[in-house]
Amino acid sequence: MLLVDDRLKAAKDHANAGRHDNAALLFESILDISPGHPEALSGLLKARLESGDLEGAQAILSRASGQATQDPDFLSLAAKALILSNKAEEGEQLAERALALDPAHSQSVLLKAEFLATRGQLEEAELLLNGVLQRNRGDADVLQAIAKLYFAYGLFPPALAIAQDALTLLPDDARLNAFVGQILTALGDHGKATPFLEKAHLAEPNHPEYMLAIANNASALGQHSDALRVASRAKAMFPELMPIWLVYIKIMADRGNAAQALKEFAPVAKAAKDRMEATLTLGAAYRLAGEPEKAIALLEPLKPSAARLADPVRARLQSILRDAYLSTGRIDEAADTVAPVFYETLKLPEAERDNPEAIKARSSQAVLLLDPGLTNLEFMVMARFFGTIGNGRETPLAGPGSLSQLARMFGYTTYIANDAPGGASPPDGYPYSLPVSQILKLPEAVRGKPASGLPYLHSQPNYNEKWQSALSEFPRPWIGIAWNEATPGLTLDTLMPAVSGFPGTLIATNWDHSRQQLSGHAGVIDAGRHLQSMPDLAALISCLDMVIGPDTLVLHAAGASGKPGIVLNTYSEPWYWYHTGDGCLWYPTLKGITAPRAAHWAETMPELHALIQSTGSSILDTLPQPSETTQ
Repeated sequence: MLLVDDRLKAAKDHANAGRHDNAALLFESILDISPGHPEALSGLLKARLESGDLEGAQAILSRASGQATQDPDFLSLAAKALILSNKAEEGEQLAERALALDPAHSQSVLLKAEFLATRGQLEEAELLLNGVLQRNRGDADVLQAIAKLYFAYGLFPPALAIAQDALTLLPDDARLNAFVGQILTALGDHGKATPFLEKAHLAEPNHPEYMLAIANNASALGQHSDALRVASRAKAMFPELMPIWLVYIKIMADRGNAAQALKEFAPVAKAAKDRMEATLTLGAAYRLAGEPEKAIALLEPLKPSAARLADPVRARLQSILRDAYLSTGRIDEAADTVAPVFYETLKLPEAERDNPEAIKARSSQAVLLLDPGLTNLEFMVMARFFGTIGNGRETPLAGPGSLSQLARMFGYTTYIANDAPGGASPPDGYPYSLPVSQILKLPEAVRGKPASGLPYLHSQPNYNEKWQSALSEFPRPWIGIAWNEATPGLTLDTLMPAVSGFPGTLIATNWDHSRQQLSGHAGVIDAGRHLQSMPDLAALISCLDMVIGPDTLVLHAAGASGKPGIVLNTYSEPWYWYHTGDGCLWYPTLKGITAPRAAHWAETMPELHALIQSTGSSILDTLPQPSETTQ
């Protein structure tokens, strides 16, 4: 007869190889012989959780022996089962009990850190995880947890470095490969993300999250047929999962078939068990389909009951509404979706909270905290307010190190880089702080209007002189052009026919490897090859007469510099490009042109060509004649 130890070893081998059914059978056979065997109970519970059998996992909890309830492995697995059963409070109690038995138990530490992070105690979570890591530097799970903490905070570069360290320990782990791919996707490096996502997908081809990641990444690379095929398969396999529908609708919208996708989703949303999740998904889908007004009409009636919603649900509702409001130019309503935290961070007494002068005086002494997840482009939009509410160029900024170059581009020399979750706290030496996300919540009398302070990006004279001298030999007007790296963005080959009819000289402003698209376009001056810094870019743009291109850093810099130009957007344009016939709300000197339908740029460009030419000509008509312009 097989001994218990033989069965236990075989069961663990099956579990490590992912053969959870075989492992469960052997663990069950051990429990038939020794009903309270803690390792067998833990192994069986883990097998049930790995296979998604939550009901089976709950049944095992009722069989737990006194010996098992003193085993940290079993307690941490039981905590996971309770969390998945929406019994988070009980789960945290079991995780605490496991830590009391073994303070260095990594799985229990991971659970505790997750609870801390959920409550916003990011520094405590990071400290706890790093403490365990010091005792066991080879624990890939702890490394991944730290990376996830950074990722959730929007600190993508350090998250990637730590996740890659974990991946060197477990190079074939599907979860780690998928996570590294997810971080690279967030960084916009979709080409590098592909092999990691594919490896995870091949290891677990039926995993819905990996299928979604593959579909999203393929869509970002312009591989629409591949993206749609994967998303359609995921939708057929998991028809009740709302995130799958959201990805499918986005891909269909990119192909010009948003109406069809929304029609398919309507009966699913109506029959969904979780009506709130279905409603929020539909609201987000309307926004992806370029219909923010429909998103507002659907979700606005939920605002009066928002206080009764669970925190994550309420945050998602407010996020979708805020984006939809901003996408329609309704700034005050967008501000209403943000809780007024600035009262506390500025430490304003109750009696002064309605006093704009008191708020302005206190904010002038504060450090501005760049919020988690703030993108480069959003930073450039919000930078218009920094001088108004702070202390001019002396206003200290604190945030991710990745934004430090942009801060210098705008002339802010006091930048405190903080690539740790504790970056939400004011740095030492600054009594007050103001999160950038709170700026729109400030009274208009304090922050100013969207066009306040324009232009607010000023170039340095010595850089200006260099570019003026370099460009002086070319005919004016000098028209800067920008483009995207790859489809579904706007590539240079697609843009050129629409801008080739202008008088003057076309100046290419792209400075990264997307410059290779210039091959074959001999008439375009490649200024990007000479760009050496962000202030250098600001100076080049200040010398140009007009700038044309899609949603890129160059167009934001042009708008912040007060340069005339045209921004070309798709049907689901970002909120900061809301525009009317008079220009863009946030950048009044720029004219916005939106693709007339959801489709590839090449398909819509013929329709946009006339708009670009007429809009560009009207801008050029307002410029000084060559004889009036200082060369």
